[in-house]
Amino acid sequence: MFRWIFFIAFVLLVELYAFQAFKTITKARWVLVPYQIISLAIIVFVIYSFTQFDRSIGQNRQSLITMGLVLLVFIPKIIVTLFMLGEDVYRVFSGAITHFMGDTSETSFLPERRKFVSQAALGIAAVPFLSLIYGMTIGKYNFKVIKQTLFFDDLPASFDGMTITQISDVHSGSFDNPEKIQYAIDLINEQQSDLVLFTGDIVNTHATEMHPWIDTFRKIHNPKFGKYSVLGNHDYGEYVTWP
Repeated sequence: MFRWIFFIAFVLLVELYAFQAFKTITKARWVLVPYQIISLAIIVFVIYSFTQFDRSIGQNRQSLITMGLVLLVFIPKIIVTLFMLGEDVYRVFSGAITHFMGDTSETSFLPERRKFVSQAALGIAAVPFLSLIYGMTIGKYNFKVIKQTLFFDDLPASFDGMTITQISDVHSGSFDNPEKIQYAIDLINEQQSDLVLFTGDIVNTHATEMHPWIDTFRKIHNPKFGKYSVLGNHDYGEYVTWP
């Protein structure tokens, strides 16, 4: 019960500060009212989804959407809150110093909130907001080959020139574009490495997530020294209750 009280209080604080900062951009009701309605709808949806989560089922599309919304909406708002909270701490100290020094020229104990602080907070919060949108849409398929040359003093000379391709954290339960995944496989094969290593998390929760993609990943070429893989924390079922 205490956890829910703390959670609700935290969310209300974040929403209050975020709304105050948002009002520095516009005071038009036709913008502010939809903003409040959308924010409330997201909070209700997130709370509902958390209460419906079943560890015997594990992650599903709804839980993934929920986590996406939490990251997309609340991380920027928390950044705004930190700025606004810092501004309020400054206002309290400034007001206290002014009050005890006997300066009566101020009509209010607290100085007015500085507009540029709110706008700066919104500007900085826009960075993770836009980055997350990019990552959830385009960025998750922005596959790149990063080449590194490794040196070890005690490595036998016979390893000189050997090439290894390492892939990791596939999370196939989040796939929705077969063409992009085929492009990734082609990119792996283009390297023509001597060894291919997969270092975990081929699924989000269930092995069945990989079933539609088995034929695609089977196209990874058989290199000279083979293909090897290990389990990641998602692969051995850490996020689901199973017998």
